[in-house]
Amino acid sequence: MIKNYIKLAWRNIFTNKVLFLLNILGLTSGLFCFLLIYLWISSENSMNKYHANIDQLHSIYLTSPDGTALGYGTSSLLYKELKTKIPEIEKVTAMTNNSRNSTFSNGNTVLKQNGKFVSEDYFEMFSFQILEGNASKALSAPSHIAISKEMAELFFGNSKDAIGQTLTYENSKELEIAMVFELSSEDSTEKSDYYLPYEPLFAENEWMHEWKNLGTYTFVQLAEGTDVEQLEQKLKSFLKDYELDLEIRFQSYADSYLFADIEKGEGKIIYVRMFGIIAFLIMLIASINFMNLASAGYMKRAKEIGTRKVLGASKSSLIVQFLGEAMLLSLTSLFFALIFIAIALPVFNDITEKNIDLLNLPVTTWTMVFVITLLTGFLSGSYPAFLLSSFSSTDLFKKKIETSSSTKWIRKGLVVFQFTISVVFISSMIIISKQIDFVQDKNIGFDRGNLLAITLSKDLQNNFDAFKGGALQISGVQSVTKTSHIPLGDYGTSPEVIWNSKSADDQSLFTGMVASTDFVGTYGVELLMGRELIHNNPENIEYLINETAMNKMKMKNPIGQPLLFWGNPGTIVGVVKDFHFGSLKESIFPMIIRSEGYSEFNIAFVKYSKGNEKQILAALEALHINLNPAFPFEYRFIDQEYDKLYKSESIFYKLSTYFSILAILISCLGLFGLVLFTAEQKTKEIGVRKVLGASVFTITSLITRDFLKLILVGVAIGTPISSYFMTKWLEEYEYRINMPWWVFGLTAVLIIGISLLTVSFESIKAATANPLKSLRNE
Repeated sequence: MIKNYIKLAWRNIFTNKVLFLLNILGLTSGLFCFLLIYLWISSENSMNKYHANIDQLHSIYLTSPDGTALGYGTSSLLYKELKTKIPEIEKVTAMTNNSRNSTFSNGNTVLKQNGKFVSEDYFEMFSFQILEGNASKALSAPSHIAISKEMAELFFGNSKDAIGQTLTYENSKELEIAMVFELSSEDSTEKSDYYLPYEPLFAENEWMHEWKNLGTYTFVQLAEGTDVEQLEQKLKSFLKDYELDLEIRFQSYADSYLFADIEKGEGKIIYVRMFGIIAFLIMLIASINFMNLASAGYMKRAKEIGTRKVLGASKSSLIVQFLGEAMLLSLTSLFFALIFIAIALPVFNDITEKNIDLLNLPVTTWTMVFVITLLTGFLSGSYPAFLLSSFSSTDLFKKKIETSSSTKWIRKGLVVFQFTISVVFISSMIIISKQIDFVQDKNIGFDRGNLLAITLSKDLQNNFDAFKGGALQISGVQSVTKTSHIPLGDYGTSPEVIWNSKSADDQSLFTGMVASTDFVGTYGVELLMGRELIHNNPENIEYLINETAMNKMKMKNPIGQPLLFWGNPGTIVGVVKDFHFGSLKESIFPMIIRSEGYSEFNIAFVKYSKGNEKQILAALEALHINLNPAFPFEYRFIDQEYDKLYKSESIFYKLSTYFSILAILISCLGLFGLVLFTAEQKTKEIGVRKVLGASVFTITSLITRDFLKLILVGVAIGTPISSYFMTKWLEEYEYRINMPWWVFGLTAVLIIGISLLTVSFESIKAATANPLKSLRNE
């Protein structure tokens, strides 16, 4: 029997080649989009979840007493206190909040490597594949370093030869390699080349000894069975003993990637959910196409079904046959979809910055792929299967089913649904692109164009005046300054700010940076009051503050007012207009810029004229080599750093654009198939009308008008749906565009235009056909 079903299925395929081709194209496109998104979502959901102790690992973040989340920044001293005083915490580690791109040398090999400082428990809490050395002793001495397999190979050829060897760090300190590691999984956001012991930082950074300076990340491993909510209640007043009116909260480390926006309880999870919805809707459109085309084509199989019923075929056997045909078609589409995915994966990985490989997918993923494919076939074929098998043999032979109003309304509803989704996709895509354009074109308060950031080693920090003087002699260089941060980074926060009239209970948080002379001119920020920083005298510290800081301090005329920041007394000399040093999703934080002070991670900023970047870079590199030959020349363009802030949005926009186009094409394939069927059903009517003198336009209108009504209904329904969801999405940004209502008009024009082209092609063909061919059998 099964063999007979397969024969019938293939016979029907070759009998209805156009219908088969349309269904294969639709289902293949749908499965292609769905499976690509599924692979991406699976990768996103698995990020940072491979650690052996993942259920016990948590990130610490702080909140104000009213519950407002303040970010992951904590005091550098916190990890020691938690480890010794809280029994529910088994292990705890501290980590610097920014990666350090440091210089290492061994003989003639001098390389920049990216890494962090962590405390001792780090390698016992997080899962690494230890190739050489011991995790518990890797960072037990100040002169130890743990390096990656890749870093070991760069310097020593292989990991075994690296253990016990030394590397020179920043041309000033000899470090012994105590461990070589490899990440246990590629699904990790932590990809450092090296780790250094945390303790030595305390001797080099005075700010780390202050509880109120919140510039360190802290992670804990809780004892099994610990109730997190109870522990948070227990620690509610823990920080008050250290004069911090803040509360400790725990976030599961497994959620740290997708829910990084702890204040809103969101993050990348928004895009995972949105792509999940897109994948589901695209697969639904493809399935609807199959339902529509299969149910619309039942007339061609009416006699076959009627004959089989007369010969004793049961309803259940017919249902099994039609469902089998649908799943066979679905598996065939899967075969083609996988071929296209294999071709598209390199480009897809490049866009998403993933490393998905079909050959390395786990068995569970492949199982899910086949289950999804069979389920798609079952759902797609269920409606036509039950529909076709439900008619009586008499109706099938008389073709009375042609007039069934219920089946027509179902088909119409499915067409409306398809184009509703298409409207949502197109309008959303345009609105997202407008917001991205707004982000890229917005004046963020400083001139990020033609601004170069050059990493300064300690030697060059001490010889900065010579570097600045040499750089200013280069043709095209306009100004040079030095700061402790790039403009767009993690600054850390602190409530340790004292000004005149500050109330005793004011725990306002400020962020800060260190800058040298020519900061205002090089950054291109606008000076609202006072003057620029003019000297770097540690005995007479000068402060610049932004507008938000001025308002937070409730100062009307701050110029000349005393200010104590990080324990350093100084004077406010100027107020700069607010500039963005983070994402436009966030409001501008109160910032204080001090004129002098030790900063471990210094950056030189060079403002240059446009047009001769290559010559300027070459001259700066030559100057760097002359003054600092032991260190590689490293630079970054600030406008590129700015674009990185919106990487998720950019990826979402690119992929949603491609998937939206495919969704529209799938919808049009279905529409084309239905027009083809309608034209075939009306062949004799069209022939009669032509004989009676009807024009091509009249006949074409006869076929297209019903479809146009359905498309207009889809536009009418899709517009408010898209408006609602895009309004919610834009609310994620503190700085955003106003809803561009013209987008919905443009979307309607595009949808109607594309649909009319699809419908008109076959309609005109039917209208221009020779009527004698359709009437000769009458």
